[in-house]
Amino acid sequence: MNYFFYLIALSTVLLFSCQPASQQTMVSPVTSTTVTVPVTSTTTAAIAADTLPWVRYTAGDAQSDTSLFAQPRQVGTMIDPSLIESSGLASSRRNPGYLWTEEDSGNPNQIQLLGQDGSIVARFTIDGAANRDWEDMTVGPGPVAGETYIYLADIGDNKLRYPEKIIYRFPEPSITGQTLPYTGLVINAELIRLTLPDGPQNAEAILVDPETKDLFILSKGDRSELYRATYPQSRTQSTLMTRLLIMPFDKVTSAGISPDNQEILIRTYGQLFYYSRRSGESVVDALKRTPRKIPLANEPQGEAVGWATDGSGYYTTSEKPDANPQAIYWYRRK
Repeated sequence: MNYFFYLIALSTVLLFSCQPASQQTMVSPVTSTTVTVPVTSTTTAAIAADTLPWVRYTAGDAQSDTSLFAQPRQVGTMIDPSLIESSGLASSRRNPGYLWTEEDSGNPNQIQLLGQDGSIVARFTIDGAANRDWEDMTVGPGPVAGETYIYLADIGDNKLRYPEKIIYRFPEPSITGQTLPYTGLVINAELIRLTLPDGPQNAEAILVDPETKDLFILSKGDRSELYRATYPQSRTQSTLMTRLLIMPFDKVTSAGISPDNQEILIRTYGQLFYYSRRSGESVVDALKRTPRKIPLANEPQGEAVGWATDGSGYYTTSEKPDANPQAIYWYRRK
């Protein structure tokens, strides 16, 4: 009989030892003794995937809502031949009436300041930065109270080969008093290195919570997974992000939180999803509610969305398709 119990206990331990990560503690069902067995990272990822909460809606559940914002109106065209792959868009706070944009992989380590007509009024080189695959940007709060910061997201990874995501954070430059067009240099940009718990993932969208300064990444695939790095993010070592939520969106390309912290946008190539955020509510809890679909222009490769600084509407643009200049669209709040 003792031999029989021994076989059961041994089989149980062997079963759990086939699973991966650091350590897992279990209680033997036979002996009631505590057994510590090794657990590999593969099993940890599998367990996390199984327990990670899906939202309780599908993309098809989102109803179209035209009561909030007007239909798109083209306000500008990026006719500068050097600007061909705009993949992020953010309204400037230090330069009212202007928009920031950046280009993705293979382009210079520069950001551009645009007039709403699409003309480039300034270029800023980010000293020491490499444009591995810049995919999104936003303007928000940072370490110094009252200062506005640009968050430049080097997070694209089509071939799933980069172990870290890179966020460049720096105070927003100003063109006040400069002769236009202006060429400037951003020095001492802070480097925020982020690691995803489930390994390399392609991503093109970020959010910065104006209230908490937490940083979020949304993956790009046939679904979107939400990751968070709480503030303050380390500047000396890579931060392991927390995976929080799975959303049923195909190919998320950009996102944004309104300046008053009450609205969230998530865009794909062909759809734009809108969430209202209750006072004191977390980003995660807001995203758990079924969104609405709001107006979006028929853009060939829609890559960017950005709120106006006063919340009076939002802008979108796309990468340059087939040598045709990119349009900038404006959606006025009704």
